[in-house]
Amino acid sequence: MSEQHTGPRTLITGGFGFLATWVAAGLVRSGHRVVLVDNREPGGTPIWLSGLLDDPAVETGRADITERGSLDQFGEVDYVVHAAALLGVNKVRNAPRETLRVNIDGTAVALDYAARMPGLRRFLLLSTSEVYGSDAKDAEESEWLSVRTGDPRWGYAVSKVTAESMTAAYGTEDKLPFAIVRPFNVYGPLRTGAYAVGILAAQAVAGQPITVHGDGSQSRAWCHAEDFAAGLIRCLHAPEAIGEAFNIGDDTNDLTVAELARLTGDLSGTDARIQQIPHTGPDIQSRRPDLTKARKLLGYEPVRDFEAGLRETIEWVRGGSGQLPLRLERTDWPQWTADGAGVR
Repeated sequence: MSEQHTGPRTLITGGFGFLATWVAAGLVRSGHRVVLVDNREPGGTPIWLSGLLDDPAVETGRADITERGSLDQFGEVDYVVHAAALLGVNKVRNAPRETLRVNIDGTAVALDYAARMPGLRRFLLLSTSEVYGSDAKDAEESEWLSVRTGDPRWGYAVSKVTAESMTAAYGTEDKLPFAIVRPFNVYGPLRTGAYAVGILAAQAVAGQPITVHGDGSQSRAWCHAEDFAAGLIRCLHAPEAIGEAFNIGDDTNDLTVAELARLTGDLSGTDARIQQIPHTGPDIQSRRPDLTKARKLLGYEPVRDFEAGLRETIEWVRGGSGQLPLRLERTDWPQWTADGAGVR
């Protein structure tokens, strides 16, 4: 095994997904060996599309995250990133009990595995910005979390608030070194599920009407997946991150959905028109992170230009949303030292 593949071993649950794929690419760049665990075959998933499975620093395995002890087969690791979850607004709304079961039971299994790991350096929970409720503009980590328990649409957020509480409990009782990341609207190539940027891009390149729910006044600050991965990896490495929750996103752009639709149409080079359609359910009016804490404690800074990233995503969609070897543009990835003493 080459020197670059003798670094720490990191297990990622939900490892074949979009966010996990970009995080895995960043970890490999930083000198980690990565174990990607999922409950499905990799074919057609973001990790398969990325070409990362050909890297000798990456191994994969299959497990049902809701089954106690299912992660034991992967042996000892230095870091655990718990990214596995059932998500998606429509899926959550239509299967609220399954959402709660998978996300809460899965967190319990991941925490139990991590707590029994000798010498674990960090457990990282991937939470959500939805824990801030229906208005998450300039939300700070110190704010009270606010979600509705009576509406199935918010079942995902409820499950993540519970997961955060469970993680903190393990930190208190088991002295588990943990950190929590709350992602804000991550976009980019390889995201295959239904989400605003992907839907608008697909409509635009097909020359179809670009649909906007309501008047399109809802606003979002979009974060490129590479910037998000860089922030998450800083949460794994920084001593100051232990026991803390962090917003990770990009506060340098803030577009209404209508503005995003127009920009997507312009960058696609098509004559697709914008069409307003009725809302299908409750929506979050505004979502933009406050990154003060991440900047101060982690030195995190989003650097990917939004318009360039949107164009990159549109071209990936235009090409059929197929295989795309990841090319990381950031040059500030932490590097694991050869003597194993830490990162530099």
